[in-house]
Amino acid sequence: NANIKNTGLMLSRYSLTISTKNNNEVVKRFKEDKNIALVSDNWFRMFDYKFLRGDDNQLKFPNTAVITKTEAIRYFGNEDPIGKALYFPNDVPVKIVGIISDEPYNSDIKSGMYVSLSSLKNIDPGIEDNFLTDWAWISDNTSVFLTLNEKQPKALIESQINELAKAHLGNNAKYYTFFLQPLTNVHFDSNYGGSIQRSTLITLMIIGFCILIIATFNYVNLSIAQQAKRMIEIGTRKVLGATPSKLFIQFIIETSLTIFISITIAVIAIAALFPAVNHSLFSQDPIDLVSYKNIIAFIIILAVALVFLSGLYPAIVLSRIPVFNAFKNITDSWKAGMLRKVLTVAQNAVACMLIICTIVMVMQVHFLKHTQIGFNSNSVVMLPLPDTTAAKENLMRYKLAVIPQVKSYSFCHAAPSSEMNWGGSVKYDNRDWEQWPGRSEIGDSSYVKTFGLHLIAGRNIRSSSASSEFLINEKMVNKLGLKNPDDVIGKHFVIGEFGDKQGIIVGVVNDFNTQSLLLPIEPVVIADEPEKYGSVAVRLTGNDMQVTMANIRKNWEAVFQNDVFEYHFTDDQIAALYVKQDLQQKLVWFSATVAIITSCLGLLGLVSLVTLQRTKEIGIRKVLGASVPGIVQLISRDFLSLVIIAIIIAVPCGWLIMNKWLQGFAYHIHISWWVFIVAGLSAIIIAFLSICFQTIKAAMANPVKSLKTE
Repeated sequence: NANIKNTGLMLSRYSLTISTKNNNEVVKRFKEDKNIALVSDNWFRMFDYKFLRGDDNQLKFPNTAVITKTEAIRYFGNEDPIGKALYFPNDVPVKIVGIISDEPYNSDIKSGMYVSLSSLKNIDPGIEDNFLTDWAWISDNTSVFLTLNEKQPKALIESQINELAKAHLGNNAKYYTFFLQPLTNVHFDSNYGGSIQRSTLITLMIIGFCILIIATFNYVNLSIAQQAKRMIEIGTRKVLGATPSKLFIQFIIETSLTIFISITIAVIAIAALFPAVNHSLFSQDPIDLVSYKNIIAFIIILAVALVFLSGLYPAIVLSRIPVFNAFKNITDSWKAGMLRKVLTVAQNAVACMLIICTIVMVMQVHFLKHTQIGFNSNSVVMLPLPDTTAAKENLMRYKLAVIPQVKSYSFCHAAPSSEMNWGGSVKYDNRDWEQWPGRSEIGDSSYVKTFGLHLIAGRNIRSSSASSEFLINEKMVNKLGLKNPDDVIGKHFVIGEFGDKQGIIVGVVNDFNTQSLLLPIEPVVIADEPEKYGSVAVRLTGNDMQVTMANIRKNWEAVFQNDVFEYHFTDDQIAALYVKQDLQQKLVWFSATVAIITSCLGLLGLVSLVTLQRTKEIGIRKVLGASVPGIVQLISRDFLSLVIIAIIIAVPCGWLIMNKWLQGFAYHIHISWWVFIVAGLSAIIIAFLSICFQTIKAAMANPVKSLKTE
């Protein structure tokens, strides 16, 4: 096609056992978990990977691979890996022809090993011959990348691709739609493997901006609160001939120096803490700084903006104070006081909203991790299953059956709820293909028992049956337009995803979630497809777990001698579905903490200003017999009223924000009234403690000294 400059194909997320050899003897085995990709020979000419050694032109030959520097060290240590071989299953040697840098770490299109696409049949002998030519094969692990001519519109190419699909799919083309996704959108599209939603980044940016605004408000309040201490200086400078413009420049320079020192400290702190934070929050996918030039430019722009926002108003106010007011220490006006109160209300409202957001997010993440999902995942261990023979499979069944702590086990592809998202067209009875997709789960006759599913109609599948038997869930029954589950028993059923596999529906199970609770329950069919087994699910008694796993490992290694043993608890795999929400919760919690601290500083600034202005009043009240608690109550009352106003503003805003956020989940909590009570009381208590720090100090001051200062 003249409109396309270049194309590249990637088959990603392969999991295989790799071996190194010396004199035909296995030295060590390695388990690659979704870290291998098969790519077309021009892959490294389409993307700007940094080659350290080797030649990517060699990828046009079968059984060749390019690996990252980390993988090279992992396999070969300090030896030169170029020309050496790694041995794939079935003892297939794959020659290393190139080494690339691990950077950038935060790329969405990355693997540890890139094998030539022409090696596919050697690495996976059981794959269908038409896998690369049949347009009906759809998988989120298979991606085609196109480089278009800049003048050609995206819509034109999409129409041409869909016309080509019609030629290959015939009458089935109406069930498929192909479209192009810009590479810049891949990172933000969670529907197609994206790492994060753009809305999440925007939310975090808004939170960061709000915290920055709070800090700016604080600086303004603190700057003006200090003006009483500089009145004599300002008056003296004006008497000696200083103009308002010179004073303005002086205060701007002071602000600039303060901000410069603050940013310098912040940059040093970030450099020191960044590795630890990166490891703690982003251990699976660490953040990589993409462009230092952009970061430096951002810091410069930020510094200029902060000088303008933080220094302009105080500089104008202080430089325009009349000489008479300066020597009389008249420090405030109604407008200035009202503005500072507005700023205080605003920053406390933001802090209170973040408290509400944090509480709701913690509750929602807890709900996601602990709510019932339609099956029992407790004490279920998933053992990844290598490519094997029926004899080894039967031997493993026997060995598991004699372990006392094993309650049941099932050979399957994955747990009912996992990252796997298999599905396709289905056909029921004498109907045409349904217009909606059915999700597919693969498991033997023990699948229902092992995962605690419940049969509500019919019977379980029998692996020994001469014809194929299927189970479907209640949702599938409803999607078929039927009300009674018994009506589907014995009906003919076809699964398009498994090569139009035909069989009979023998039972209906309860609904269960096949993915995270962000998505609703979908229609599901359970089939026994031995050639697609990917794991063994083992339900344990929960007693002597360490001893049990050691026993399972011993038996596993006795059967699969050429593979590496590993296991994953189903509960952990389900929790991994909510990593993004967990991270978002932690970031908002941290932001709320920072906002609360900065709000406390803002209150301290305003309290400092008021206590300075009312020094004489406090002294007179103490002389006339006022107590310390009475004075604290007098001063605190005005500030607490500002906090209460902030809470009144924050509650509806917080409810709107979090209600919108919760709508992104198919299953979510309902925001209870006590959340706002807890958030409001927390804001009041924190504010009161901050206010008391300064008011008690002022109330306990010697009244004689207070009156002398006037």
